[in-house]
Order: sequence, then structure tokens, then C-alpha cells
Amino acid sequence: MFNKNIKVERPEGTKIYHQRNCRYVYYVTGSDYKKDKKYVVEKRVCIGKMIDEEVMNPNENFFQFFELDSEEEELPEFSDALQIGSHALVTKIMDDLGISELIRGIHSEEGENLLKDLITYMIVRQTSAMQHYADFSWSHLISSKKHWDDTRISEYLKSDIDYAQIELFITQWNKLQPEHSGIYISYDSTNMNTAADGVEMAEYGHAKDDDELPQVNISYAVNHKDATPLFYEMYPGSIIDNTQCTHMVDRAREYGYKNVGIILDRGYFSTANIRYFDKKGYDFLMMIKTRSILVRELIDEARLPLLTKTKYYLPEHEVYAMTKTGTIGDDITVRYFHIYYDNVRASRERNEYLDQLEKKEEHLQKKLNEKINRREDMQAYEKLFRLKYDDYGYLVSYKRNEKKIERETDQLGFFVIVTSKKMSASEALDIYRKRDSVEKIFRMLKTGLEYDTFRVHSQKSLESKTYVMFIASIVRNHMFQQLKQVALKEKDKKNYTVPAAISELEKVTAVKNSKGVYIRRYGLTAKQKKILMQFGITESYLNKLTKGVNKRF
Repeated sequence: MFNKNIKVERPEGTKIYHQRNCRYVYYVTGSDYKKDKKYVVEKRVCIGKMIDEEVMNPNENFFQFFELDSEEEELPEFSDALQIGSHALVTKIMDDLGISELIRGIHSEEGENLLKDLITYMIVRQTSAMQHYADFSWSHLISSKKHWDDTRISEYLKSDIDYAQIELFITQWNKLQPEHSGIYISYDSTNMNTAADGVEMAEYGHAKDDDELPQVNISYAVNHKDATPLFYEMYPGSIIDNTQCTHMVDRAREYGYKNVGIILDRGYFSTANIRYFDKKGYDFLMMIKTRSILVRELIDEARLPLLTKTKYYLPEHEVYAMTKTGTIGDDITVRYFHIYYDNVRASRERNEYLDQLEKKEEHLQKKLNEKINRREDMQAYEKLFRLKYDDYGYLVSYKRNEKKIERETDQLGFFVIVTSKKMSASEALDIYRKRDSVEKIFRMLKTGLEYDTFRVHSQKSLESKTYVMFIASIVRNHMFQQLKQVALKEKDKKNYTVPAAISELEKVTAVKNSKGVYIRRYGLTAKQKKILMQFGITESYLNKLTKGVNKRF
């Protein structure tokens, strides 16, 4: 294969032979004397093809005998073998979901293409580190007409994307959603640490990982049915998630969602949020902390029947459950409280609780032996232990508070869900257990897209990069949902995960032939066909895509 991207002078001593209007360059490697013929036959190897009277394009054989001078060596802009499978998949999904058309109307042609390429890169390489993008774009089919380095990408995130464009995309994306009423929206948030001085939203708060670093909070709202990300919010790390909840409701209404239900974790339970849901006409379904006085009373009332009567058993969920009506605070609106008892969970939680209690007691004994612990440093232990201090405030003895311990262990295995809408305990639990879709989105952001580290140094870049990640999460979720159907059909979860599918599609390549034209050399494997067909991608689609490569390059 002759490399048209490299031009060298024809080496001295080589010979030119004409064939079919082309001039091929041969290097003589030796000779054989033919005794019967009585003449010498040269051993020669083709090393390239002449371009003009002095310059040639070398092939692979050239490099066995010659080395390029530094001024002659020129790396081609793109590899002779381009991986096209993953590009085809991601691009097809963006086209089918209407994302391509949306960003085409928002960004410039160059910005649109680079945005698509960054989304593909993040999904395929499972990273948000932009310094490796140039290597990726050299060996992969991309939408951009040239591959950019990390400096250009940094400028793109800092200067080419603004808040108005981000908000326009989210607004238009939600207009594309087929359902705006009668659905449930799962809502949750997470936080990510950063030490960058230029990120204005980074503030100290209730960090889930590293409380020694400031954080930025990110919340997601997803369609409960298929986990499609609908919209997201970024807010300072010092703001409590509970207080941010009402802003999510306002945004949902702005995007046209009416007569919908909100599914929330226990961290969002408050009378203020519930009143706001009522005011805006939203149903809600949320877990309540079992330590609250309201829930303790409900559990105490339901304990005996749930522990003794089999009629409360829900075989579809393998828990015992009953529903009670009541009110919250001074509100007179009737709510539906679904109380559940899971005996397997109770046993596990009890063992874990007692193990932790034992460890706390060991720590207390160490502190007692040290004889330097004052009362103000022991507040964490006063809940479960009766502590005795001397006149100077030092710990001198301790004893388990059996009443408090028993009260806590009695709550183990129980959990409560409250709903604004009348439904059975089984229905409520079925809906709530599917809320893990939003939790999976966060896991995917942090592992599948490696967005547990921002890798930016300004607020502007952070907002732009999170926007790119949001679109990537939409595409990747669609991949997950579609591949899940293949896995169920084939009864093979292992080979039809998103990473496994991408790995398989990375083998689909287009290579340059002797004429410098990209062609698909190999057909698709059975596994590749099953993956691609789930997204409506055929062999002819890939062949057409390959032909388009030659027109561009």
C-alpha cells in the first residue's frame, strides 16, 4: 500500500519500471546466477511509486531498507485504518433522537461537529480527560474536517458555548419528549469535589466523598419510564439539596410538564417541599427517614400485624406491607403512608448495626484509657451510651443506653414511602424501586464517562463541559436501554453491556487500499450485526458512511 501522505526523493541506485501508466520504484537486494542460462537474475523489491521525476510515495517495503530524514517525514492527518463502528452508532442515535438537528440549529458547523466528536470520544473512551482526544481522532472516523488538540478543545469549552445555547438545547430537547403529563420524573442530586480556584460554584457543603475539598452540586431529572435524562441543574456546593427541590419543580413546569409525579429520596422530605408540590399541582412519591417521629409512630402501629400476619405479604416484592392514611404536620390534606417490613433486610441491618456498635464501644474504651477526652468531644457517643464525667469534664466511665439501642434496632428492616396519590403499597414500591434509573445515571457519569473529576479551571468551562456530558448521558442511556433488549433476547447480559458493545464495534474499520481509497475490508460478525441492527444500522449504512469518508478526505 502506497502512502500518499509521505513524499520522499527516490534513493540512488534504485530502478524504475513502467506498468499500466505508472512508474514503480524497485530496490535491488541481491542477485542469482543461473548456470543453465549463464546470466545473472536480480532480486528486487518494489518500494514505492513515482509522483514526478524526483519524488515518490513509499510503501511498507521502503522502511525495511531506508530511513526518512526528519524534514521528509510527515505523519498523515488521519490513520490509514479508521475505526468507524462506534462513530456510526453514536451518530445514528443522535440523528434518531433529534439531537443532531437541535445542535445544528444552535451551534456553528465547526462547533456542531466538534460537539458530536467530543460526545463520541467520551462514550467510547469512557473518559472526560480531553488531553487524549487528539490520539482518538487520528484513528477514528470523526465529524470534524480536521482533528483538534486539547488546546483547541479548551478554547471551545471556554469561549464557544454560552449559557443561552445550553438553555436553548435543554428547552428544545424537552419539547421533543413525547410525554409531558401522566408520567413520573425521578429527581436526585450528587456532588463532585474540585480544587480549581476559577470554579465559582465550588463551595464547602455536605460532601459525600471528600469533605476537605469544596464541591459543586449537580441534580438530574429523568423520565421514570426509560431513564431518559430530561434536564439538569448545577448549583453551589453549600446549598442543601432539600432547598433546591422547589427550583426543579419550577423548571419542570417551564419545560411543559404538567400533571406529573415526582419521585424523591428521603433527603428531600420536608413540609415546605410537599406544600410546594401541592401548590404547583404535582403528585409526589418519596421515602421518609425512619428516625422521624411521624414514621416511628407509624411503624409502631404496623409492627405487630406485619410481623405476625401473612396476609400482608407481597410476594412480588418479598416484603410485608400495609397502607395507612394520615397527615403531615399541620396540613389537613390526606396522604398515603405505605409501611414495609423486609425480614431479610432486617437481619442484615441488625448484624451491621451491632458490628458498628461494637466498634464504637472499642473506640470508647480507647478514649477512656487515654484519659484526655473532654465532654465536648464526646457528643457522637452520647446517643447510644450513658457517659459519666469527672468534675473536670473528663470521661471516667460509659454504659450502653439499652433503651435507645432497642428503639433503633426495632426500626431495622422497616421503611416507609409516602404518596400524595392513592395507590396500593405494591404499586408505590414498584414505582419507587425503579427510581434507581437516576442513580444509575450518576454512576454512569462517574464511571462510564469518568466525570467524578471535572478537569477544568473556570466556571465557564465547567458549565460547557457539563452540557457536553449531559448530551453524552442521553446517548449512552439510549444505548443501554436498547442493548438491554438484545441481552434479554439473547439471554446474554455479559456481551451486550455498553462497554462490551463498544469494544466489539471498535473492530469495525475502514482501511485505505493501494489507490488510497478507504474501503471496508471485512464483513460484520454475527455479534456486530445483532448490536447494530438494534439501532437500525445495516451493512449498506456502513458502506455508505465509508464512501462519504473518501469525499471528505
